[in-house]
Amino acid sequence: FDWPQWQGPDRNAVSKQRGLLKEWTEDGPPLAWRIEGLGGGYSAPSIAAGRIYGMSSRGDDEVVWALSEVDGKELWGTRLGPALREGMPQGREGPGCTPTVDGDRLYVLGLGGDLACLQAQDGKIIWRHSLTDDLGGRLPTWRYNESPLVDGDKLICTPGGEEATLVALDKLTGDVIWKSKVPEGGDGADGGPGRGRGGGADPGAARQPSESAGQRNSASGDLDREERQQPRETPAPPRVQPVIVIPAGSRWKFLDTGASPGPDWTKLDFKDDAWREGPAQLGYGDGDEKTRLNDARDNYPTYYFRLMFEVKDPSKLKPLVLRLIRDDGAVVFINGREVLRDNMPTGSLDHDTHAADVAVVENEFYVHDVAPNQLVAGNNIIAVEVHQANANSSDVSFDLELREKVPGRDVVGAPRAERQPGFERGRGGFGRGGFSRSAAAYASAIAIDFDGQRQYVQLLATTLVGVAASDGKFLWRYDRPANRMGINCSTPLYHDRLVFAASAYGAGGGAVKLSKDASGAVRAEEVYSTTRMQNHHGGMIVVDGCLYGANGGNEGGFLACLDFQTGDVLWRDRKAPKGSLALADGRLYCRTEDGTMLLIEPNREQYVERGRFEQPDRTRSPAWTHPVIANGRLYVRDQDLLLCYDIRQD
Repeated sequence: FDWPQWQGPDRNAVSKQRGLLKEWTEDGPPLAWRIEGLGGGYSAPSIAAGRIYGMSSRGDDEVVWALSEVDGKELWGTRLGPALREGMPQGREGPGCTPTVDGDRLYVLGLGGDLACLQAQDGKIIWRHSLTDDLGGRLPTWRYNESPLVDGDKLICTPGGEEATLVALDKLTGDVIWKSKVPEGGDGADGGPGRGRGGGADPGAARQPSESAGQRNSASGDLDREERQQPRETPAPPRVQPVIVIPAGSRWKFLDTGASPGPDWTKLDFKDDAWREGPAQLGYGDGDEKTRLNDARDNYPTYYFRLMFEVKDPSKLKPLVLRLIRDDGAVVFINGREVLRDNMPTGSLDHDTHAADVAVVENEFYVHDVAPNQLVAGNNIIAVEVHQANANSSDVSFDLELREKVPGRDVVGAPRAERQPGFERGRGGFGRGGFSRSAAAYASAIAIDFDGQRQYVQLLATTLVGVAASDGKFLWRYDRPANRMGINCSTPLYHDRLVFAASAYGAGGGAVKLSKDASGAVRAEEVYSTTRMQNHHGGMIVVDGCLYGANGGNEGGFLACLDFQTGDVLWRDRKAPKGSLALADGRLYCRTEDGTMLLIEPNREQYVERGRFEQPDRTRSPAWTHPVIANGRLYVRDQDLLLCYDIRQD
């Protein structure tokens, strides 16, 4: 069975393949072949008619490619347009769209909004549109990552424009069939559920899920503490005093001699006695430094900083934020492990690596989530390498604060001064206040049939919507699954007459039941909501009445199992860290963000693992590309590398 589009034949991450391995040996399934040289990107492959299709950034170009399913040999590569490097650092590696194969054609969407129809045989472009220039779309903060939907004679995509939230095009010609606009007003659709403000259905009437005893016993006791969320609607966040682990302005050991410190410099026992020491802000060239670094910009591409600190009991800490001033880019390590990179390229780094781009804001804090479990009781070490964007850089800046997160006040991402010109005005916005109701996010639409009517369901920047397939008429809206950041990535689900969607960053998810009133208008009634399925971008799958998905955002997370009809938590388990999912022949395939592949037997009572293996030659980028199963093979992509495993029983 092929896998011709995003999340497989039915867009639910389920393969129809049978006869697959039920357990893996310690080394995992055999590797059939591997291919390197794909280029950067998170695009999961699609497989159809003996070919593998995908997208990448190769140098300055954004490319669509086709490989042989037999051995991975490249058959053709077509330049779609220039590689988009601007905007937020995450995702700059390359496109995230999975090509949609429909007969002898395939459809792709580039990061910058280049939508194209290509011949599957040779990659020749048949027609193309720009979602922004031709269809009035607005580029989301992290660019377009949607995978186009082909339904009958239509191609469906989400420009996110005021007059064209979704559009339907003739798949053969690219001509516009209809444009759909989501109304700005109201607080839910035709009385449907909103976010709990005035108007719409009363969210208090919806069922609040519970946790089973098995769930409470399946995970460590600190799960509940880590997942406490602020009230969904808080007029003014309370003034709280967060625990500060590392204050801004701390004294740091630093190496500014132009030399590389060696491979072990991020570890606690590294000897830094010869390093200089001084309080932050550290740097040169701006005049606001407390400690001036050596200015030898033609020779010093990287500066190194270390600080030892003590934590009595990390388990008592709430989720943390790491606030970072970095000019231009930085990589942060805690206890020898990389925890984040900001404005840096993917892949391996060394002393001579330059930052991905010049810092737009040099003296304000960039905010990142960090999980407290990165820390240990006793002494810890944090190490930061700050990279220049080029050999002619005129300044360096560094400071860092690590403390508990203040809900409602700590907004993860770039400083406001960077966000405003590029994102809040005309680019989709950052934070709920900057979005219009029509703004696009990063999810891909699905087609559903309800009471004789075909609908397209899509998760936008601020809401989940359903529109009529025939003419694009707006039908209903459900706000709760959309987080305030507009970072809504996971594909909605439709199962047993319930529509479910979820996101991370405190939002969680919810299920609505569709109905029609006497006039024929479609209504969406909330059945339940939950913060125990804060699915970031790994996707969710329903199996035998159970909803499986990773619960957690940038801070990390773990696999959770919920009753799909009620939202009750059945179990959660840290043995399966946050990752992306696929299902085939009675087994869940989970690819964790660190690259580990897990084989899991669906089970309502507990986590049952049937095998795991480590991907060889991991890059330093998060393993966000979803696993793909087709024709007895498991495909795992890691940026430039594609691995093909034979998972057949015979």
